[in-house]
Amino acid sequence: MGISDINVYTGGLSGLVLSAGPVAKTVVLILLFFSVVSWTIIFFKWRQLSVAEKDGIRFLQVAKDSDSFQRLAALYSDDPDSPFYKLLVASYKEVTGRQRGENPRAGADTLPAVEGVLRVAISEETERLERRLSFLATTANTAPFIGLFGTVWGIMDSFREIGVRGTTSLAVVAPGISEALITTALGLATAIPAVLAYNYLVNRLRGVSVKMESASAYIINLISR
Repeated sequence: MGISDINVYTGGLSGLVLSAGPVAKTVVLILLFFSVVSWTIIFFKWRQLSVAEKDGIRFLQVAKDSDSFQRLAALYSDDPDSPFYKLLVASYKEVTGRQRGENPRAGADTLPAVEGVLRVAISEETERLERRLSFLATTANTAPFIGLFGTVWGIMDSFREIGVRGTTSLAVVAPGISEALITTALGLATAIPAVLAYNYLVNRLRGVSVKMESASAYIINLISR
């Protein structure tokens, strides 16, 4: 093993990446892209769902303390990005529209109409909150295979070098094995946080959906009064 080889192995992770071949570097760049985007989504969705959870708790508390739908609409502060505010707006528009006679059969079947509007609103808000989570699932499923591709390629390169040089010395085999190991490690390092975050965020989203269902029930109950 020469001095250059020793420098490669003592250079740590960056040294392994810089000394890798073009295929391994491409694999590393792809995994880096997946990792950066995944962490961006994780932080964004964590903040978004945290705000939605807090707002849901506040909305349910205001709904419990309200004795009429009008009072709920008056007490709950405007928050255009809140899914619970959008539920309130959708039901309020439906109720006031029927009271003004803007809708057909105004005053008739108000509750079923509001229930339908709320179901649509809940579906739309759930879809909005789910947006981009699929990328985490894709990363969790794809990154290990991308890393495995780099692993297979590194091993193939090692065998090719053995055939070309006619020797199995460590100096010949080690570079390809290093590429194989680094891409495998990066693939797992990219996939593991993605799958953990996906399961965590989906569970939190489920909690927000339950709160939206409860908010819908409170709204319908107040309108029925």
